[in-house]
Amino acid sequence: MGNNHSSYEKLEIGSKCQSLKVINNEKVGNVYLVMYSEIKEGENYEIVKERPSSFLNDIHYTIVIDVAGESNDENGIMGLEVHIVLEKKSKKIQLCFERKFGENQIYQELSMCLGKIENIYHSGYPLEWSFGLTRVIQSQWFQEFIENEKRGDMWSIYSNCYTFSKFLIEKLKFQNIYPLNWPN
Repeated sequence: MGNNHSSYEKLEIGSKCQSLKVINNEKVGNVYLVMYSEIKEGENYEIVKERPSSFLNDIHYTIVIDVAGESNDENGIMGLEVHIVLEKKSKKIQLCFERKFGENQIYQELSMCLGKIENIYHSGYPLEWSFGLTRVIQSQWFQEFIENEKRGDMWSIYSNCYTFSKFLIEKLKFQNIYPLNWPN
């Protein structure tokens, strides 16, 4: 997967990158595992979408938190997307925060809702919640992830998008009142 990912600065207050109001209270806090695989040249997006078995190679894992309850059947999953990517030159991992706006037309996408988290500190304020989540992930949890005895900051079997996504779910479910579980 190419490294054309956005950064924290994309989530500016008042920008179109994040909803300023809650859209659907029932969906606020839903946490999704999203898996991407590149659509190969010559493949039709609609056909690839119907063949999840072609998803076996080059999967990229991300976590999306619907901070405003925007996800729906028509537009797909929306919210704060958190993941790590491989910095090609240095082989180090890079933390990324993005605004997910629904289905991606470049990559085949599979997703599942893993559960829900509660907005304790910024209830009713999705943009502020997004900033708060970004701060704690960037300043505390990412550091904890790379300082693990087997991980480090180099891309490896211990430090990659899958292991980071799983780690992030473990951190999010700590002291959470809602069920939130990694798939078996």
